[in-house]
Amino acid sequence: MTHKNRELISEECFKDLSKDELVKSLELARLETFKYVNKFLEVEENWSFINLLLKKLNSIKEKNKLCKTICDGFLKLTNSKVCCCCLFNQDNSTIEFKKISYEGLTRKKELMNFIDSINCECVKFLEKAADVEYISKYFKSISGKEFIIVPILYSKIFWGYLMLIKEDSNFYQENIHFVNIFPEHIALILENISLYQESEKQNKHKIEFLAGISHEFKTPLNAIIGFTEILGSKNKNSENVKYTQNILQSAKHLLTLIEDILDVSKSQYKSLELNYSIFSPKNETIQIINTLEAMIKEKNIDLSYTLSDIRISADVKRFRQLIYNLLSNAIKFNKQNGKINIFNYIKDDKFFFEIMDTGDGISKRNYDKIFDFFSQVNRSQLKRQLGSGVGLALCKMITDAHKGEISFKSQIKKGSSFWFSLPLDK
Repeated sequence: MTHKNRELISEECFKDLSKDELVKSLELARLETFKYVNKFLEVEENWSFINLLLKKLNSIKEKNKLCKTICDGFLKLTNSKVCCCCLFNQDNSTIEFKKISYEGLTRKKELMNFIDSINCECVKFLEKAADVEYISKYFKSISGKEFIIVPILYSKIFWGYLMLIKEDSNFYQENIHFVNIFPEHIALILENISLYQESEKQNKHKIEFLAGISHEFKTPLNAIIGFTEILGSKNKNSENVKYTQNILQSAKHLLTLIEDILDVSKSQYKSLELNYSIFSPKNETIQIINTLEAMIKEKNIDLSYTLSDIRISADVKRFRQLIYNLLSNAIKFNKQNGKINIFNYIKDDKFFFEIMDTGDGISKRNYDKIFDFFSQVNRSQLKRQLGSGVGLALCKMITDAHKGEISFKSQIKKGSSFWFSLPLDK
């Protein structure tokens, strides 16, 4: 396979054009592109494939996968024998990702060596080149009749290049105008992927920091709880008992919130770990109700429940978190002298739990974010209540980990109804 001299680029390739010559050149290029694209799109199958390929490319979030999809797609679009996509790392002037797709090759080793030689020369050139226009001219100059090399450029940023090869003397002429349509769109996708990855990286650092801080909080809190319990046991007949009880209750509540934050933080980058056992959901629910008795009495809430005496297989610790978060929310966001109804049942080999309250309710515009991490859909109410904004996010993660579901319905000023289901079998 032969091509133009790639070691030295003549000054002729980069001579300055006059304004009129440049306009004329661009107009001819536009007309040629329009002509070839229209011809290609006359075939309905081609149009459908391009539409499908673009949708697929737009949904990709990883550069490595994007390279592979581009290669496979352009191999079919241009009917070429080899397609190579290289993404360049500007920080260290190296090829960061490289993918090659091919079909029906008879001289595979020779072609792979040719691609490697092109890549080496491109890297050497790009180590020195900075001007985008100069880069575009360079890639045009090293293309040949049987292969096309186009840069992936957008907004003066060079992302990489695309190489197509076919042992056909008309290959360049028949495909260059069509191929030139796509690099800018690919560059836009790459920019979006970079922004997405940077955002994910920052979020992970935030979550890891949050998890670390929360873990550090647990040590002093456990000491406060332990010593408060000792003080309470030694001063049972003292008038200070109510103060120690308040300290103990608040410290335990804070510890619960910290553990929730830890669980949600960990689940952002790894799945919740479940330890299955068989237990009675009725007994666990009644224990949670008893734990929150002080909060219920404080608001004078009328709480009633109808709980079936059944046994299920699930993670009992996570089940308690589910019930605790749903019930504490129903109490916190309920009105004074409000009502709460709780019941459970079995249906379609699933365990269902539902809790209904007469609280503030949730606006329809907040439905989509109710289970988001740190979602606070009722900020005015939250200011008056103890809440971390992670309770419902944790509930969803727990039900998802059990292969279950959680949902709700609500009306402003009338209350909410939350329910979840868990499979009866592990």
